[in-house]
Amino acid sequence: MSSWFARLVGRGAPAGALPPAAPRVTATPVQGTPPMPPAPASLPVARRPLIDREGRLAGFEFPLPEMLARRLAQDADDTVIGAHLGAWIAATRPVVESGRVALVALPRRLPASWLARPALLAQLKSQWLVLDGAFFAAGTGVSLDALRAIGAVLGSAQVPRPGASFVHIDATGIDRRAASAAVAACRTAAPRTRVVVAGLGDVDDVEAVLAAGADLAAGHHDRHSAARGVVPLPPAMARVTRLLNRVLQDAELSEIAAELRADVSLSYELLRHANSPLLGLRRQIDATDQAVMLLGRDAIYRWLCARLLAALPGRVTARALQEIALARAMLFERLAGAIGASAPTLYTMGLLSLLDVMVPMPMAEAVAPLKLPADVHAALVERRGPWAPLLALAAALERGDLATAGVHAERYGGLPAVLAAEEAAWQSAAPSAAVLWAGG
Repeated sequence: MSSWFARLVGRGAPAGALPPAAPRVTATPVQGTPPMPPAPASLPVARRPLIDREGRLAGFEFPLPEMLARRLAQDADDTVIGAHLGAWIAATRPVVESGRVALVALPRRLPASWLARPALLAQLKSQWLVLDGAFFAAGTGVSLDALRAIGAVLGSAQVPRPGASFVHIDATGIDRRAASAAVAACRTAAPRTRVVVAGLGDVDDVEAVLAAGADLAAGHHDRHSAARGVVPLPPAMARVTRLLNRVLQDAELSEIAAELRADVSLSYELLRHANSPLLGLRRQIDATDQAVMLLGRDAIYRWLCARLLAALPGRVTARALQEIALARAMLFERLAGAIGASAPTLYTMGLLSLLDVMVPMPMAEAVAPLKLPADVHAALVERRGPWAPLLALAAALERGDLATAGVHAERYGGLPAVLAAEEAAWQSAAPSAAVLWAGG
């Protein structure tokens, strides 16, 4: 880390960083380079949501898997390293193919000759790659040119470098003022270089560095710095809350339809939702009563929960938080069978699990207008009861803390099964969030 950045943030290199090692730059691709070995049967790969300046979920940062870090530290042979490296990069491909950012920081101990291997190059297409500064300083640029040719976006760690398209700042352990100052310093030093900040402490830190000029930011989005006390519910939120409670009280669907008809805005949004391609209904729905009857109680309840999120007072990161909450809901729904729980109930818990951050206010106050089941209320407000471990699992996954996630995952079929369910949940959440933003 350069001295100006160390002085700025008041600390040295990130905790746990591998000691620097000079990269072994390969001037030209080696003919007959050995192919990428087969991937290991199971390599747990974590992801951390990246939020852009518009408050959208722009993609994910994929931290170095612990198993690969260990192999590199032990100077394992190329076959072992290659297998783990290939599995790590392959896990990012669905995100790249969806058009979102998939960011990986290649380890310092990785021999640069790996970048010349055709099998790895094929997997690195359109990735955002954080490289050690020595790669940019080497001057040969052959491996870097090959990466740029396949659309890879190249970044430097901590400080801008000539030839880097972005700089990746690890803000772990520093406050938002120092992180924002680091962003401003990068902007001054390299105005055209994009800035990505990771390791932030809470969602308010994320919003602060985005306001300071960062292009992407990642942090503990399930935390906020300080609750702002009880705030009045917006009229739209109050209407949705009333309808949610009517559903929970087992009101007749005809009565719920009548209440929806009385609200022009909600009726319009329900019809848009019922006719959206996401649902795949084969007939045109043109009446509120018809939509309510066709969708049924569970689907109406889920739609109302989504409308509740959309009606919340806006904050910069609102769209990303809504999508993260949707992904949690879909993950919990998928894991419900493993513990014999109600899938719709766990879906609701996941969808409301970031409510206190979105408003922001204490969770007890945020859910007070809702007549939630006792176990959901206990999990959300007090972090206790049979379903509280799901919230801890989701938070650990989103932080990239697979050691903690693995402990909680044992109840739900083990970490590989949970990671597969998480991947499916993220893929399903994106189109659902798009419909939510569109008002349907």
